[in-house]
Parts: sequence; C-alpha cells; structure tokens
Amino acid sequence: MSIVTLTTDLGYRDHYLAIVKAGLISKVKDLQIIDLSCEIRNNNISDAAYVLRNALPHFPENSIHLVGIKFVQEKSMLNNQREIDNSRYLITKYQNQYILSPDNGLFSLIDAGFKEKVYQIYYSGEHKRHFFMKDVFVDAAVHLLENKALEDIASPTEEYYKATRFESYLQGNILRGKAIYVDDFGNLITNLKKDVFEKAVGKKNFSITFPGKHITKISQTYDDVKHGALVVFFNSSDHLEVAINGGSAYSLLCPKELGMAFDFNLMVEIHD
Repeated sequence: MSIVTLTTDLGYRDHYLAIVKAGLISKVKDLQIIDLSCEIRNNNISDAAYVLRNALPHFPENSIHLVGIKFVQEKSMLNNQREIDNSRYLITKYQNQYILSPDNGLFSLIDAGFKEKVYQIYYSGEHKRHFFMKDVFVDAAVHLLENKALEDIASPTEEYYKATRFESYLQGNILRGKAIYVDDFGNLITNLKKDVFEKAVGKKNFSITFPGKHITKISQTYDDVKHGALVVFFNSSDHLEVAINGGSAYSLLCPKELGMAFDFNLMVEIHD
C-alpha cells in the first residue's frame, strides 16, 4: 500500500483538506493518507520541519510527504535581499522518501547538511497558485505513485532557498539552546540534542535556571516528578524537553505578551 502524508495549515474546520485527500484517493487505489500535522500555525516552517524531520524515520521507503506551508515574509525581513517566489514548488528524495514543498527553506531546516538533488515542478495555469496542494501537489504525487519518472514533471535546480536554523552551542561553561517547537500540551522542545548535551556535560554537575526554579538533573519521564512540577528530560527524538507534569510549561515560562512569536532561550551552566 502506498503512503502519502500531509503537513499543512489547512486545519479541520473547512473543506480544503478534504478536497486534497479526495483528489488523491480518486486517482489512486489502495492509498493510505496520513496527517502528520494539519494545524501548522502562522506559516511556521520551522514547526513543519520539526514535525516532518521526526516522522521521517518511521515511514517506509518511497513514502510521499506533501508539505503545504508557504514562505511568508515578515516585516523585519522586508529589506532582505532574497527574492520571494511563492510560485515555485520543489521535490526531493531524502532518506529514500519523496518530499514536496514550496520553496520555503524546508530542506535545510530538516537537515542542516542537506545535499540531495532538488527538482522544480513544472505546472501551467495561473489558478494553480491559489490552491497548490490540490492543483499542483496532487498531480505530482499521483505521478510518483504511478512510478513514472520524476524528470517528466520536474527539472533539477540549485536555485532554491536554504534557510538557516539556530544550532545549540557551547560557550565557555554555558551550553546554549532554544525552544524550537511547542506541542499541544505546552511542552517546550529545544534544539539541545542528547549527544551534544552528554559531550558537553559529561559527568560534571550542571544547573538549568527557570523562574523560581533550578533543575540539576535530567529525568526519564514526566512521572519522575510530582504533579504540577517542572521536569526536564530527553524525549523520544532525543531533544531536551521542558515540561510540567500535568500542566503547560509554555503557559508558565513564556511571557504572554510575546504571543505566538515566542523566543525561549535555554542555558545549561556546567560546573567543574
């Protein structure tokens, strides 16, 4: 059975997502469609990259992943030299799976060392800019599902946007990172990976300071602390996660005035 996944901002209240799925299943028999996340908010490409990056290892070869998040230029970027072109749609084969995405920087956010070949999808018709998931991606996915040549619908390109993601780093005795994703439980997932933490800290003591709280150990699970207590542990994707057992770390630790554009920095102080 063939697999297509969807990562979009279409949500579930309107009919848009259903139309995309209908376009796929009406053209391909025995197709399994899986929603990775269809509530990516505020054109947050970093969120889409985090969801897809952590899902990819669990899917079989030749799965097709449709990512429907466009690049939206913020006011702070208006003087950016990069020319935004939201009419360009790309395909790559990464980890033996296909990813279709607008030219939004997704590939380098999934993998900072991304080196795979990228193709730009051919399409005609101005209307296809309006609902590209239905009018461009469905046709491209069906083409791949029918085992037809990728070169029939796309041509190689090296002119695509390569976004830069913030990486954790060690500065003296301070290991610095930041939250890169907030899940629906209010858990803050950071970019501090387990291997980086262990290399920097080793067997030394450390402390992570939060408002009114110091964490000096890494737990294994939420239930290592009492209900309502702050906990830090490495999640199933080996990212350092900040959570509250039975509560929302985001609500407690992120100032409300920041809204969706939160910027949660994390510092691990290493003691000799």
